[in-house]
Amino acid sequence: MKYNSPRIKILNKKNILKVIHENHPLSRSDISEITGLTPSSVTRLTKELIDEGYIREIGTMGKSTPGRRRVLLDLKKGAFLSLVFDIGVNITTYGIGFFDGEVELRGTFDTPKEPEEFFKMVKEIYERVSRERRISRISLSIPGMVDMEEKKILLAPNLEWENVSIEKLLEVDVPVLADNEANLSMLAEKYHSEDLRNVEEAVFIIIREGVGTGLMIDGKIFRGPSFTAGEAGHMTVNMYSDRQCHCSNWGCWELVSSINWAIDQYGRELEGRNAIEKFQALKQKNDARRVLTRFAENIAVGIVNLVNILNPELVILGGEVVDLGESFLSIIKDYVHQRALKSAVKRLRIRPTIFRNISPNLVGAAVLAVEDIIEEVQ
Repeated sequence: MKYNSPRIKILNKKNILKVIHENHPLSRSDISEITGLTPSSVTRLTKELIDEGYIREIGTMGKSTPGRRRVLLDLKKGAFLSLVFDIGVNITTYGIGFFDGEVELRGTFDTPKEPEEFFKMVKEIYERVSRERRISRISLSIPGMVDMEEKKILLAPNLEWENVSIEKLLEVDVPVLADNEANLSMLAEKYHSEDLRNVEEAVFIIIREGVGTGLMIDGKIFRGPSFTAGEAGHMTVNMYSDRQCHCSNWGCWELVSSINWAIDQYGRELEGRNAIEKFQALKQKNDARRVLTRFAENIAVGIVNLVNILNPELVILGGEVVDLGESFLSIIKDYVHQRALKSAVKRLRIRPTIFRNISPNLVGAAVLAVEDIIEEVQ
């Protein structure tokens, strides 16, 4: 590809925005050091980005040279807004995503069984929200495999949605983005977690009615050539199982490590309209300790396989297990360190997600929108 001067300028502007997005806030001298651009180029290009409404000066910090304080730059939070959706098997949550990757929750609704009905509701919400806020993207978190180029849900097993064309069902006047919920959770952690700054390999495991995994390899979200990477919930952990998964395989890890397994094993009536509410009730039961211990061990079995295959530095747990406490996490950690390859666990850390009051995949949907907006910079 031939690079002319205007194209190089656009690439440099995008690069500056990406650097601020990943490391904010930064001074102009920081940006120059990270990007390799000359101080004068950074000054000129950041002025353009300020004038165009992408970034802003937020104050000063320290002294870069005697008598001068560094002016810090950050993304302009309200510059571009996205409408983000976390599609759950039973409940869908939505909110406003800001240009700094943060999210303001706006509401929930029961997830319709048919995709046509679901996207009809999404369009209605978009039209309503658009009357009060200028929305530049719709970004969707999907509990399944998504072809991001074709905007197609390849398979969402627990929703029983297959080969769903999002663009055909959702005709709106803004770009629509979609990705797997675990990928988006990993993306959210990548951009908001301090302990991931210097980590290149990590895995995010989201445990809900199903089990999904988001992979970060060489510092980037790895989706695979056909967007099915990370479907570890459907790896076989019992080749002699007589239980068939929604994906059509038998003996999947998901069958013994989703919240449905724990609910079934408890074997007694639990209050709740759906699996998530029933699992919340289960966690309060004094006699559920045996089930939750086995549940932790089942989760650990899959983590052992992932650790042996990928050798990550960090495994992050999300979904309905994050508030089960240190004792639950300790069972998982001990099991993994006992069963996984000794060299593979030397640098391994396992922790719950940093997101507690909001789902990380919803935050990830906002970050995905930010990345897409940056790519459109001219």
